[in-house]
This record gives sequence, structure tokens and C-alpha cells, in this order.
Amino acid sequence: QPPLRRPPQQPPSCICPFPTNTTKQPPFPKKKAKKKVMSGQRSSSSGGAAASVAAGCTLRESASRSSLMRARAAAASSMSNSSSSSTTAAGAPSASFVAGSSSGFGGCRNISGVEDGGLAVFSWGRGEDGQLGIGDTSDQDEPTYVDALRGVGVRQIACGSGHTVVLTTDGEVYTWGRGDDGRLGHGDNGWKYVPRIAQSLAGQVIVQVTCGSYHTAAVASNGDLYTWGGGMYGKLGHGNESGHSTPRRVEGLVGLTVSQIACGSRHTAVITSTGALYTWGDKENGVAGHGDTEGHQYTPKLLERLAGKRVVQLSACGFHTGCLTDTSEVYTWGEGKFGRLGHGAERNCYSPRLVEVLLGKKPRQVACGGFHTAVITEEGKMYTFGGGEHGQLGHGDKVNKTKPTVVQALEGILVSQITCGWSHSVALTTKGRVYTWGNGDHGKLGHGSGKKVSTPQMVEKLADHKVVRVASYNEHTAALVEPFDESGNFAGAFGTNSVPVTTAYMQDMRDMVNDEEYSDVTFLVDDQPVYAHRAILARRCEHFAAMFRSGMRESLEREIRIPNVPRPVFLLLMEYLYTDSVKIDLEHSVDLYIASDLYQLDRLRDMCCMVVKRNINGDNAAVLLQSASDAHCQVLKDICMEYIVANFDVISKSEGIKSVSHALLLEILAMRP
Repeated sequence: QPPLRRPPQQPPSCICPFPTNTTKQPPFPKKKAKKKVMSGQRSSSSGGAAASVAAGCTLRESASRSSLMRARAAAASSMSNSSSSSTTAAGAPSASFVAGSSSGFGGCRNISGVEDGGLAVFSWGRGEDGQLGIGDTSDQDEPTYVDALRGVGVRQIACGSGHTVVLTTDGEVYTWGRGDDGRLGHGDNGWKYVPRIAQSLAGQVIVQVTCGSYHTAAVASNGDLYTWGGGMYGKLGHGNESGHSTPRRVEGLVGLTVSQIACGSRHTAVITSTGALYTWGDKENGVAGHGDTEGHQYTPKLLERLAGKRVVQLSACGFHTGCLTDTSEVYTWGEGKFGRLGHGAERNCYSPRLVEVLLGKKPRQVACGGFHTAVITEEGKMYTFGGGEHGQLGHGDKVNKTKPTVVQALEGILVSQITCGWSHSVALTTKGRVYTWGNGDHGKLGHGSGKKVSTPQMVEKLADHKVVRVASYNEHTAALVEPFDESGNFAGAFGTNSVPVTTAYMQDMRDMVNDEEYSDVTFLVDDQPVYAHRAILARRCEHFAAMFRSGMRESLEREIRIPNVPRPVFLLLMEYLYTDSVKIDLEHSVDLYIASDLYQLDRLRDMCCMVVKRNINGDNAAVLLQSASDAHCQVLKDICMEYIVANFDVISKSEGIKSVSHALLLEILAMRP
């Protein structure tokens, strides 16, 4: 198992809601408590202007991006259609899963997704590198909602060694976690503790993402493959071992349409639209599968052994690979230690070899882990083989299995998807229940402790939710939950007999904002009326509750003047109070932060911080800094200052730097190392 390197420095102190000390940065506390506050990131890319992102809701697209969004919608529709046909070929039970089009349904770097709507993200396990996306470096021994992605419609998710990547319904990519080797794709090597959009992919409609130990890959809607991160062993496919901190197209596949991707620790594999399989990277122990073991394969190469087969599903992890053909044959190759290849021995296999025990079993998914492999059949049965030291095979013992062996503990339970980490396994049932077993270090099993479990146990924290997909890697696990409505609720949030708040209800509440018909209080903002309802405001905001019951003139007058708050910002604040969600433009983030602080709305204030952290870049950082400074907003000023100092060489050449005052420039220069 590849060693995990420690970050070069401690994460910065929490930014929201407390000001950041930019000269001395204490480490995050290591505790299980779920934090509301979100940390910043050490450095970021200087990509183009970001779309405005609501930490409490959805993306608000500008007119200049409308055509791109239409293209993304079309690509998503196309992806769904192709997924349905691939699903049939792979024998998946439900068209709602992106089955045949995913990178191997799972294994260490399985992606997750559905055809319709956005999903909520839960993560748990090791958080030392920020890979859980909850804003700090604490471990979580139970599934924890990634609030930083509230309102971002997530479609797919993949876990890497210390990082995580998601794909949105709009075809955009967010990454977070450890950033060494440039694996996050932000143009730097900095750690990110909350999800951050990959600006370097702006303009591309991405339809698929996946991770390896130290690299990441994405497929565009036209079938082009992009890779980035560590280039050791040639696993990026660019003809050398150079790493890249931003996505770069794999030229060796231009002209082919990539339909699936899978990444191991030292290699990468893809399936094309014709069912052909290409691999590249390390050749040692037969990892690349081309029959030789010397040197590295630096560019994509057709796997001749399977040239006469149509491959429909693929998985890779660590140092071995598995695939499924349209005739329900499973092939494995690479390192054979512990029996992970399923051939009845521990010998390495230098090219794809048929797993004979699975003939006639009608397999429909193979998932590779670090030291073991799992297969599920059309009947929902699960077979595991390989290393069992931590109980990850699920047979109630810690014995290795060199041949596929059915998991008896799951008899009678229909498994729809599996994913394997280095020493644990995760199964998703057709009823949306999640079972985990194996090594429980860092809480990655989600059972509330770090204990090892040698037979599948249900993750109780997710029992009332409809889980759609699962993903895992070395020390952390993730799940996607549906549905995720605009109110921030997901199915089962209030128990299995509850009905989630509907979109229509949310729209009705939103329509009540500034609606004169039934209002009983009027605010004068910029000398224009804003109509509201005392009962709603008093219940949602203690500031207004105190105002209405104080006995002062504000509690008696029908018209109340609101000074020093721009009307558009006050309307956003009202929308948040009425709906518990709001779309925040970057241009309003500073003023809305000031207003939310004034009205003691801590969560809305944190949302404003999140919007700035998600969208700050080389083009807007200087303007944001000056705006925060003019508003005497120290928290947002510190976020901008930290970003500018880390990316000074780029920002000092931007047009925005001209808007920064002389005094602020001196502050920036004084903080530079």
C-alpha cells in the first residue's frame, strides 16, 4: 500500500465565522464533532471568472453562460441515454443507475450517479487531508453531510487516496482534499478542505470523473479524456512521467470516444465506445496487462489479449485490474498476491485472464480493492476473493481466498453496487441500504467506531435515507443520497413515513417575499418598499423577534426604515428567511455577509464565506479584497488576502490589482514571505 505523505504545513485556522490570523495559523483540532465553520485553502488556481455559487442553494448562471448550460444539459441527456443502453449490456437492474457508463461501478475509485436531479453527498472516515470536504481535518466515524455542496447538484462522486472529486448535473467538476502532485487540478499543490470548482475545465462539459491514488481523470462530452496529478510511471498517458496541476487532454486517444475510465495507483485504463480496452502506466507485475513487466507504458495502448471481446465494465485499484465483457466473462490481471485475481493462486498475471469460477454465474459488476476483489451477479449475489486480513471479504473470518467465494451473510439481500477500499468493502442494496465491513480505522465503516467487522453490517446512520451510489478508497467512504430538494432536505430526513418538502412549496414561500397582498409589515429600503410577514421573520430571526416585541416604535409602525443595506441584498436576506436557501451572487457576497452578521444569521454568513472561497480567482481577488476592506469586513478580507499572497505573481499582473488602494498594497507586500 503506497505510503501517505503528511501535508507540508498545518491547515489554516477556521475562517468562518471567526477572523483568520494570517500571521500565525494554529492546526485544526482532531475531533469528531461536526463543524459548521469552514476552513480556507492554502492556495488556489488563477482560472477564469467563476460562476456565482450559492452555498445554500444552486448555481445562478449568468447570461454569458446560458449557452454552455444548454450544452451541458444536452450532454447530460446524451449521457443518460448512453447509460441506459450500457446498463442493459452490463445487466444492471435499474436504468436509474449510470451503470455501464461508470468507471467500473466502483472498486477503489468507483463513481456514482443517477440520470435525473442532484444528489446530497455524505462522507466519512479519515479526514486528515480534508478529503471529507467538511472544512476541517477531523475523522468522522459516521456518515456526515457535506454541507459545502448544499445546492450544488451532484451527479457522480469518486474517492482517491487523499482527495475526492464530484461531477455536477451541469457538467462541472469540484475537487478537494490533499493537493500534492496537482491532483486537484487547480493549478497548484495546495490542500483544499471544502469543495472547489475546477476552473481549468471551464468551457468543457464533463460527463465522467474518477480518481487514482495520486491522479485524477475526466471524460468530456465529446469523448476526450483529460488527466492530471502525479505523472509517475506514465499513468497520465502524456508520453512521459511529468505531472500536471491542471487537466490536460490525452492526445493518444484523440479520435476515439472514451466511455469508461478506471485509475489504479500506477496505471490507468479506459474503454472506448466500441468496447476496446486501452491501458498505460506501470508494467511491473503485469499491471498494464500487455504481457511484459519491464519499464512503463507512457501512452495508451490497446490491450491485444481482449481485442476480440467487447468490454462493458471496468475497475482498477492499487496494482490490479478487472473487467467484464458483454458475454458476462470476468477477466483480471496484475499483481496476484493474496489471491486477488481469483485464479486459485497468488501468481501475478501479465495479461488478462478469465476468472473461470465465475463462468455461468452471470456477473454484472467487478470492483477492485487494494488487496481484494468483489463481484456481484444479476441475481444480486456477491462474491469476494483476495486478502482477508481485516475481514474485508465478509466471510466472518480473516482468511485469504484465492477463488471467488459467495458472501453468505448477504444471502437474501439483493446487492446493486459494490465498492472496495484498500482494506474495507461497501455494498449498496436495491432498497438503498448500505452495508460495510473490514478495517474500521478512522471510522471508514460508518458504524460509529473504529472497530473491525468481518461480516457485512448496515450503516444505521443512512437507514432512513435512499442511497443511490457509494464510493470509497483507502481510508474514506462516500455516498450519494436522493432526492435532494431545494429546502435542503432529502428522503427520510424526518423518518421513513415523512414526505419531503416539495419544490412547489418552496416556490410558494419564495413568492411570498415582497408580496404585498397578505403582508403585515413594510420595510423601506433605498426608499422602496419591501413587504413581509411578522410571524415568519420573528420565528426565523431573533433580531426581528426582538424588534417586534420590544415595545419600541418599530414594533408598532407598519413601515420600518432599513438604513445602510442595499435593497437587492435585503431581498436576498428575506428569501433566506422564508425558504432557508438563497442564490448568492459573488457581487453581493460582501454586503450580504455584513447584513447577515447584523441580523445574527450565522449560517447565511457562513454561506457568504463559502461563495467567496469557491469563486475567488486571479481575475476577481483584488476587487473582492478592496470591497471587503471598504466594508470593514475583516473575515472576507482575510480570505482574499490569504489568496492574493499565495498567488501574488498572477494577481499582480491582473487588471483588478489597479483597484487596490495603496494602503492595501502595502499590507499585501508586508505579508509576502
